[in-house]
Amino acid sequence: MSGSHEHDPAVPGHPAAPRTLSASHRPATLAPDRPLTAESTERASRSSMFFASIRFKLIVGGILAALIPMAICGYVAITDATKAVSQLSRTNEQFIAEGTAMQVEATLEGEMKLTAAFAARTQVRNAAEAVNSEGNGGTAETLELIRQDIRKRFELLTTNYAGIFITDAAGTPFAEAMEAGENLPAWNIPEHPCFIEARATRKPISGEMVFSQSTHEPVMMICAPIFTENGLFLGVVGSLLKAPVLTDMIVKRKIGETGYCFMVNQNGIIIAHPDEKNILKLDLLHIPAMASMAQAMIDGRAGAESYVFKGIRKVAGFAPVKGKGWSVAATQNAEEFLAGVLSLRNSIGLIILFSIMVTCAIIFVAATSLTRPLNTVIRGLEDIAQGKGRTALSKRIEVTSNDEIGILSEKFNRLMESLHNIANFKKAIEEEGTLEDVYLCMGEVFTRKLGLAHCFIFQVANGKKGMSLTYPEQEEGSAALFCNPEILERCELCKANRIGHVVSSVHFPAVCRQFTGPDGTGHHCHPIVAGGTTVAVVMFVFETTPAAADRVSKAEEYIHESLAVIETKRLMRSLRDTALIDDQTGMHNRRYLQEYTEKIVAGVLRRGKSIGLIMCDLDFFKQVNDTYGHQAGDVVLRATAQVIKQSVREADIVIRFGGEEFLIVLLDVGTNETLRIAEKIRVHIEQLTVKLPEAVIQTTISLGVSEFPLDTDTLWSCIKYADIALYRAKTEGRNRCVRFSREMWTAPGGLAGSRPSSAAAAANPS
Repeated sequence: MSGSHEHDPAVPGHPAAPRTLSASHRPATLAPDRPLTAESTERASRSSMFFASIRFKLIVGGILAALIPMAICGYVAITDATKAVSQLSRTNEQFIAEGTAMQVEATLEGEMKLTAAFAARTQVRNAAEAVNSEGNGGTAETLELIRQDIRKRFELLTTNYAGIFITDAAGTPFAEAMEAGENLPAWNIPEHPCFIEARATRKPISGEMVFSQSTHEPVMMICAPIFTENGLFLGVVGSLLKAPVLTDMIVKRKIGETGYCFMVNQNGIIIAHPDEKNILKLDLLHIPAMASMAQAMIDGRAGAESYVFKGIRKVAGFAPVKGKGWSVAATQNAEEFLAGVLSLRNSIGLIILFSIMVTCAIIFVAATSLTRPLNTVIRGLEDIAQGKGRTALSKRIEVTSNDEIGILSEKFNRLMESLHNIANFKKAIEEEGTLEDVYLCMGEVFTRKLGLAHCFIFQVANGKKGMSLTYPEQEEGSAALFCNPEILERCELCKANRIGHVVSSVHFPAVCRQFTGPDGTGHHCHPIVAGGTTVAVVMFVFETTPAAADRVSKAEEYIHESLAVIETKRLMRSLRDTALIDDQTGMHNRRYLQEYTEKIVAGVLRRGKSIGLIMCDLDFFKQVNDTYGHQAGDVVLRATAQVIKQSVREADIVIRFGGEEFLIVLLDVGTNETLRIAEKIRVHIEQLTVKLPEAVIQTTISLGVSEFPLDTDTLWSCIKYADIALYRAKTEGRNRCVRFSREMWTAPGGLAGSRPSSAAAAANPS
């Protein structure tokens, strides 16, 4: 610390203070001793005060506090830099290998599914049945059709395939399309392991990668079995997949300047490599330096190892291709990534040196200004704490300086302004009518007041199956969500909803796999938890800057303040929802359908799906009431409602439409699926027995089916169509399902056999 007093005359014995030393050697007659003694005492007093002052202690303590940890951290960082970067490289290579292996697995699985889909076609099965039963001579027309079809298919897939063929149960091909030069008989299909295994396992099988005997190009066979509807094996659909379909994604993968990927089979033989001369020729087990890694790859393990190949030190990560026995490796020269270690080491040293200098300067400046009085701020805080002059949240401290006191005053004023804004916000959302209005108000505050341009609020459905986008009101397409749109249907995919606490990419960019935002953007998903469960998720998408992080932090304060209001609104909604439930059966009533029709239709149209509508009516229910009484009829209704509910999915909606009539709304149904479900309900009701003290009742049900938007472009019209089909089922003898058709509708406003009038209904009860 002597250097810090180089020009300080107050330090005794210092070269800059020669007077005191020389004065002590002067003759006594030249000057009296008393003035010199007083001057020396004053200087010693000032020096003593300086060394004892808080300022000096802060300077010395601050410099030591910064210097010692930085020196230790710098030493540790420099010492561990090589190890850390080496380990990072091993992890990176393994990560690349795992990702590439997953790509190979997905591509191969897709090709197998494509072949299996072709084998499952009715036309292929019919041709195989004809060949197996009649032989090639008696099925000429059928064979010609399937051969034309397979040639057209091969023309579309010739880029990826060297050939496509279909065999009978004995493995003899009866339809094929081959690339020029490819000879199918050379493959000896009946004896090929791929055909034998597909026949034995009854599953699509992919063979090993080999050189074609005809074209000498690397290919692999895929066989998918063909079965009759009774499960009888008829043959296989086979394809000769060109190796580049799988290997190009490996050989084209570059890692830095020296890195590349390769793949081996279950025997350690190279089957994909940037150098073509190694393919199906180089055996890693015969390379001593790589034998350990080769054995690990053959065993199907994932990991990373260092090795030396041709005098070059390398690091490789490897991972298995699941279900195939292959393994993918990613390798890179060690010198390439270690070159950055030296640069990093030098940079760390410079950063530490610069940080020490800057820290010393900052501490010195801060220490010299800490002694300034803080009375102004203290008095302002006392006024607010004591409430003098009825001080409210609008109280502000006047800023009279631009030093630390001024900064403290400004921050205090900002705090009070923030509290004032939050109080106003809470009052505003309390005055909103519905929970959706609260979310819209929150979204407006986040985007317009806090400046978070991309804000999305997803409300979790009561059934805990899906989520709905509440803010913004107008969805701009799934790409604009910055998130996987499947979370709208499967809320468990949303990590914030699933774990119930904040998921943020600020500290870990890859924290959520559902985030689809562009590079350079971060996301912060904050769940809104009320009543012990997640009711909504607020998602912010922002550029990764400190200013954006501050705005997100401010938004969290607003979210915390809104929790009590959201819980209250949810309780009010629960009370309101009770009015939408039928007391007798526990199902939704017609009022529920009237209130939620628009949301149901909007969701289905957004997903590009269909709604299946089933109108049900118990047969001869009036006779049950007349014979056994209305209490017995209520028991039958409840039993019927329970059977219907158990016959459909949890996401589907069952509504008591009136009396003994039920409406079933099937969401996202496939072609003809509605009629199948209606028939299942009919069978279950027919098998239902309701035991009463005086009798056992068995009843039947009639059902009418329609589909939206296939039959009409409005849901209520489609419900009317289902009702028309229901009446047709009644008139045709009851206990049946009828699908609505246009023939049932004679003209706008008229029906082909409309429902009977009240008098007719009384004469012919349902």
